[in-house]
This record gives sequence, structure tokens and C-alpha cells, in this order.
Amino acid sequence: MKMRKPILFISVFMASASLQMPLACSSPAGEEVSAEKILVEVGDSALTVREVVSRIPSGLSEQDSLDLFNSIVERWVRTMMLSDLASDNIADLEKIDRMAEDYRNNLIIERYLRSKQGEIPAVSEQSVKMYYAEHGSEMKLSAPIIKGIYIKVADSEERLGDIRKWMSSPTSSAIDNIEKYGLRQASQYEYFKDEWLDWADVAEQIPYRFYDADAFLGSARDFETSYGGSTYILHVFDYLPTGSVMPYEYASRRIADMMEREKKADYRIRLLTSLYSKSIEEGRLKPGLYDPVKRKMRQEVASDNENKNKKRT
Repeated sequence: MKMRKPILFISVFMASASLQMPLACSSPAGEEVSAEKILVEVGDSALTVREVVSRIPSGLSEQDSLDLFNSIVERWVRTMMLSDLASDNIADLEKIDRMAEDYRNNLIIERYLRSKQGEIPAVSEQSVKMYYAEHGSEMKLSAPIIKGIYIKVADSEERLGDIRKWMSSPTSSAIDNIEKYGLRQASQYEYFKDEWLDWADVAEQIPYRFYDADAFLGSARDFETSYGGSTYILHVFDYLPTGSVMPYEYASRRIADMMEREKKADYRIRLLTSLYSKSIEEGRLKPGLYDPVKRKMRQEVASDNENKNKKRT
């Protein structure tokens, strides 16, 4: 069955408006708008019942429709009033209009380019390895990285003593015990023996101020602290200090991200160049002194300017 838009509360607005407003006034387009349909006016702009109702979806309850109706009207009043006041008090409105237009155009362009990015080939593991082989020695750590195991458990955990023992000597059987018995009241647990993580990402989970990360990691493999009814335990299997060469397994993610960004940038340039060329062929884009395909002034124009400069000197 087709749903109808709610009309009960709208009729109330219509009746109220007809008693309080003149018979007619002008809309922004200069057309006559029946006064009984006008909800509110700001300057030369008017908001009508029909405009608001057209934005209310079918199928809502009477109360939900009324709430949405009021919300739409209030938002319109706020927008129009602030815009009107800003127009009188802000000098550089042309600049704001240009910025808004640029922002809108950029959103449209980004959405279009994003829709085309499925055509960009993925970064291959082989290309990442080749890059690391050539530039890996130049990739240095700006902060330490670690491999380890971390857990946060309640102070009331019955087997807290066992968890401490297993964490300090995390053999395969100890890890099995932690994951079998220790996670019942654990609110955080991370096992990263085979993965390098940034020390900062691990440290921010622990309520303790590590003043010198390199000094701490160089002198300790086990750490424990308690705060707010929870115990935090960390065991470090391995670490690399600040200034070390990034290991491949850590650097590969960054290399792949960098290469992907470069591929996207190159693809965008090629896509835009193709669009420019096609638009020129179709007559939609007509270059003048500037060549949009080559992204520079035409050669003959540049030569003329150069000759003029030589004559002046």
C-alpha cells in the first residue's frame, strides 16, 4: 500500500499562518507566494509549507513528522539568519564564496577520481622488495619498535600470580595457559612476537610515563604496573632503538603505502591529461595561451615573452 505524507499537523500550520500573515509576498524568484503557505521569512527569502513537506519522507509517525518538520524549519531559519548577519559584518564575502566553490569542486573531483581508482594496479610485493633492496639502508627509525606480548587484567583475577609467571617466561605452553586461563577477566591482550609495533602505540595503552623509551627498552624486558583496579603486564621479546635501520617486515608496509600514493598521483595526472585531450578534441576545452595538457604556457607565447624581455634589457 502506498504511504501518504502526514497532513494533520501541516493543516494546523496552514490554519495558523492564514490568520497571522498578509495575503501575499514575494519569493526570492519574484513569484507570488500565497501567505497562508509561508512559514517564515528572512529578508527577501521565504520558506513555505510545501518546501518543508517535500523533504519529509513517507511512513513516519505523526510525532516524528512534526519533529522533523520543526527541525527543518529551525535549520533553515538559523542558516538564513546567520548568512544574512554575516553578509553585513564580514567584508571579504567574495573570498568566502570562492573558497566554498573551490571546496565544492574539489569534492566533486575527488569523488570522480575515487570512482576511477579501481583501475589502478596494486603495488606488488616484488616492487616493494626491490625498493627496499635499493633504499632500505636509508630508512631509519625515528622511534623504537618492539616485539612482545601485553595483557591487562583485573586485580581481582584469581590466577594473577600464574599470569605474571607465564608472562615473564612466555614459552609456547605458557602462552597456551595465558590464552586458556588468563583471558577470562582480561580486557586487553595482544600477542605480537612475530610483528614489529611502534613502541608509542603499545606504551599509550599503559598508564605509566616512560620518560626515555630507548633507555627503558635497553634495560628491561618485563614491566608491570597497577592502576584503577587493573594490572598491566608487558614482556618484550625484541626491540630496535631509535636510529636503527628499519627491518623489511616493518618497512614494507610504509613502502607499499608510499608507492600506492605515488601510483594514485601518477594515475590522476594521466587521467586528467587524457580527459583534457579528449575534451579538446570534442571542442569542450579550448586552450588559449595556456596548454592544459602540457600544463604550461604555449611555446610560442613563452618565446615571445622571452624575446620581449631580451629587448628590454
